[in-house]
Amino acid sequence: MPLPCRAILIYPVLALVLALTPSLAAADTESGTYHYDARMAFLNAGALALELHRFGNEYEVSGEFQTSRTMSSYYTWNGIFAATGRWEGHGPVTTAYMSRTVSKDDDLKIVLTYDDSAHVLDGPDNDFEVIKKPGGIDLISALFFSPSCYKGGLVHDGEDTYQLNLRSEKQKVLKSGSNYYSGEVVNCDYSVVDHKQRKRRIVVSLAEIAGSTVAVQVRAKIPIFPDAYFRLRLPFETHTNLRTAQVAASPAL
Repeated sequence: MPLPCRAILIYPVLALVLALTPSLAAADTESGTYHYDARMAFLNAGALALELHRFGNEYEVSGEFQTSRTMSSYYTWNGIFAATGRWEGHGPVTTAYMSRTVSKDDDLKIVLTYDDSAHVLDGPDNDFEVIKKPGGIDLISALFFSPSCYKGGLVHDGEDTYQLNLRSEKQKVLKSGSNYYSGEVVNCDYSVVDHKQRKRRIVVSLAEIAGSTVAVQVRAKIPIFPDAYFRLRLPFETHTNLRTAQVAASPAL
């Protein structure tokens, strides 16, 4: 049964609150904020901000992407998202996911993914539709926070499933500008196939930052277009006891 459109005001907040709830009794064992600059050829495409929190065998990721003013002349995509789940020996396993995005012409989309189903609202004048839950873990957790090259096969954006195949795994030395990470990395070279059988390549460079393995560069190879890059900007932020402050602020939602 479709959910009423007024859920726009309710469900994103509920999803975020539910994502925070499991962690209240656990100690924050790993926490950080990571800022990435997005570029395509000579264009500043935008900025991606990600937060990771780990509490024992649970984790939470939240983030926001903002298209730059320059890129908005060609294409606009802005969004917020959050994922929560278990942290197992091989890395994150998503159990719930939420995204709210706005693209060019103010097209709104909200996606909510739970253990057994997914709900999608495509446009502010429509209702939520229930769809089959996509397979795998969410793309952000898989590409940016897996402690090693992701070998799980399937990933999703909350709505669609993608086949992510690891082509190669190599030790490299990454050389970047003074504002970005430079040093030893593990390059994870993936091929990606979407639900329309379109193929892409993504190269993720992983490095250890303050005891945590994160993506310091993500390079998407897109046919015809210049490669798109996300580069980790320095300095990065680590936190302690951040959960207490976030929970204390939650009634203001």
